[in-house]
Amino acid sequence: MKRLMMMVALVSSMCAVAAESPRVLSHRGGRAEYDDNAAGGFKKCLDAGLTGFETDFRMTKDLQLVVMHDSKVDRTTEGKGIVEEMTFDEVTSLVMKRSREKAPSAQQVMDVFKGRGDVDIELEMKASGKFYEGENMETYCRKLHDMAVATLKPGTYTFTSFHPLALKTMKRLFPDAPIGYIRGEALTKDFVDTAKSLGCCRVAPLMKDKKGRVTDKEIVDYAHDNGMKVTGWMVQNIETWKVAKAAGCDCTTSDYPMALLAEIRKAK
Repeated sequence: MKRLMMMVALVSSMCAVAAESPRVLSHRGGRAEYDDNAAGGFKKCLDAGLTGFETDFRMTKDLQLVVMHDSKVDRTTEGKGIVEEMTFDEVTSLVMKRSREKAPSAQQVMDVFKGRGDVDIELEMKASGKFYEGENMETYCRKLHDMAVATLKPGTYTFTSFHPLALKTMKRLFPDAPIGYIRGEALTKDFVDTAKSLGCCRVAPLMKDKKGRVTDKEIVDYAHDNGMKVTGWMVQNIETWKVAKAAGCDCTTSDYPMALLAEIRKAK
């Protein structure tokens, strides 16, 4: 009986992973539906059936990790200042404008997914600028890597970044670390080739960029042939999700993940 129950749980977990394809990633915990990178947003999305997530990490001046997209805390909290010039206690004591939660630590957000084997989380490294030069970059990568390994199940997360130096440092320190390259443009051969040279297993392109270029099936196939998953962004509605599906994307990032997932389920 115990073995049967374990098999049922495994099948249920597999079904949850394959519930929608491409998988919907909750961008910053569903920032348009809850709040920008609030721990409660990730929990709410998880409860709604989302199994894909994206979030951002910065390091405070006392070398602790927090979850914050912007370098400044002004937009999302009632405080003012630059994350890297504030202490951990100063950042995590700030009240977020919409949810009224406290700005979360890295551990607080990772703990939302502790023990889950059915999730796919992009851990974006916001490590750029003078603060992250030299030893601080290594400290940042070590802390983020070690926290992920200690909290999240293997195969459920990828360290992503717009910044090649952050990716190179993570890969140099931890050769087995899964990394992904983000660019604010559609997928191209050069994009894929650069990601491959960095050792990436994932790329995250825009579905359509300002130059009018699109991420289509031919280039997605090229990425797959080179061993990389593709996360298309931004995908705010079911029409764009269907475009990403036709292109063969593995994941899609959305500010409206709960609404999008509901539309996908309704359309089935």
